[in-house]
Amino acid sequence: MQEIPANISLGLTMGTIAAALFFIANLYVFFHLINQLVSPKKHWKWLDKMRNRWHYVHYLGNAAAFIAALVHGVLMLQYASVFHGVLIAVMAWMVFAGFTMRFTKASLKFKKTLRIFHAKWYMFVIVLVLLIIAHIASLGSFPYPLG
Repeated sequence: MQEIPANISLGLTMGTIAAALFFIANLYVFFHLINQLVSPKKHWKWLDKMRNRWHYVHYLGNAAAFIAALVHGVLMLQYASVFHGVLIAVMAWMVFAGFTMRFTKASLKFKKTLRIFHAKWYMFVIVLVLLIIAHIASLGSFPYPLG
């Protein structure tokens, strides 16, 4: 069995960290999506409370996840597919749009436009689908055993 080089091992670790940060940062988004699918007319009170407290975890966690994903991507570039590039671009957009909406004095009209392409369930699904497709597409070129 071939030993995994240190830079590839670090790349895998950074990918795991990015995934964990993404999961934590988007926990509210995931639960909100489930709420919309299961009972769209009923608001879950505990979820409304979570939303109010979760924003900074969402902002900072996704920014940290994006940085970890970039490091992961650079270290694993030789195994990347075109889907990885699209995923990184979409993640960059999401971080930019989120920070612009929350932390800048941009006009309300501009923020409303950004919200259409950021704070919607379909954007979360797009990121998840790209994440899965990109990694499935690169499995065939990864020469080391996983797991």
